[in-house]
Amino acid sequence: MDVVEFIKEKMVYIVFTLIFASTYAGVYHRALFLSLKGTLPVALFMMLFQPMVFMDIRKAFTTRTEVKTKYLILLTLFYLAVFPALTWLLLKFWLAVMPGTDPRLLAGVVLISLAPLPSSAPAFTNLAGGKFQLTLVGVIWTFLLSLFVMPVYAKLILHAVIQVPVGVLLKSLVLYIITPLIVGQLTKYAVLRWKGVDALMSLKKPLVGISLLGMYWMVVVVFGINGKMIVERPELILVGAIIMNVYFLLRAAVAYFSGKALAFPFEQKVSFVYSTGSNMTLATAIAIGTFGPMAAVGTALGGPFSDMLLMILFVRLFSWMGKRRIRVEGEENIVGG
Repeated sequence: MDVVEFIKEKMVYIVFTLIFASTYAGVYHRALFLSLKGTLPVALFMMLFQPMVFMDIRKAFTTRTEVKTKYLILLTLFYLAVFPALTWLLLKFWLAVMPGTDPRLLAGVVLISLAPLPSSAPAFTNLAGGKFQLTLVGVIWTFLLSLFVMPVYAKLILHAVIQVPVGVLLKSLVLYIITPLIVGQLTKYAVLRWKGVDALMSLKKPLVGISLLGMYWMVVVVFGINGKMIVERPELILVGAIIMNVYFLLRAAVAYFSGKALAFPFEQKVSFVYSTGSNMTLATAIAIGTFGPMAAVGTALGGPFSDMLLMILFVRLFSWMGKRRIRVEGEENIVGG
C-alpha cells in the first residue's frame, strides 16, 4: 500500500489521533499554534483544489433521466428548506442544552449543517450499493446551491447568536469556493488540452494526497489553538458530538423514509441518504475565513465526530440490507417458481 492510499484508508484514525495530540500540545504551547494560524488559508486551498479539478459540471447535467429528475427535485427541496429548518431547530436545542457555548463555535455548527454534499459521498454511495453517478450530480448541484444557501441561511439562523458579517462571509465564499473552482477547472482544461486524459488522471492520486495533508494540517492548527478551551470544557465536545450525531442521523432517516414513501428503488434511497452528508472542507474554510479558528471546532463536531462516522456505518448497514433484499427476492422466486 502506498503512502496516499494509507493516509486515505486510515483517515478516521489519523484525524482522531491528531485531534487528541494537538489538543494536548495546545494546552502548553498555544503561542506556537497561534503563530501557525497564517498557514490555514494554504491548508484549506490544498483541501479544496483536488475536488475542484475533477468536478465536471457540464457532464453532470447534460444527460437527463426520470430517476435523476426526481432525485434533483427532492434534493433541492431538502437543501433549500428541510435542512435549514432542521439547522434552526438544532441551534435552538443546542442553546437549551449548553447555553454557555461560544457563539463562534455555534457558527461553525450552523455552517457545516448548511454546507453542500462532501466530495466523498459518491464513493461511499458506491460502497453501500447505491447509484454513484446520482450522488455525484448531487455533490455538484448542492455545491452550486450553497453559494445562496450558506450566506442567506447563516444570516437568518445566526443573527440572534452572533453578528454575521455578510461581506466577510461572501468574501470567504469567493476565496474558498469560487477561486479554487476557477483555478481547478482551468488546470483541468489546460492538462486535457496539452497532455490528455491520461495525464489528468495521473494527477488524481497526488492531488488526493495534497488534499488529505491539508486537512490533517488544518486539524493540527485548529485544535492546537483551541486546546486549552477544549480541555477546560470536555463536556462541550462530548455533548456536542452526541447532538451532531443525532442531527445527521435524523437527516438521513428523513431522507430514507421520504424515498421509501415515494417508492424509490433501493439504490436511489441509498444515494439519497448519502445526499444528507455535509462537506466539512468547505464549511471549515468558510467558518475560519468568517469567524476564526474557534468556528472550525464546530465544523469538526459535525465532521469526523459525527457525519464521517455515520457515513462509514451506513456502508455496513446498506450492504447488509442489500444482501438481505437479494436473498429475500431469491427465496420469493423459488417459491413462485
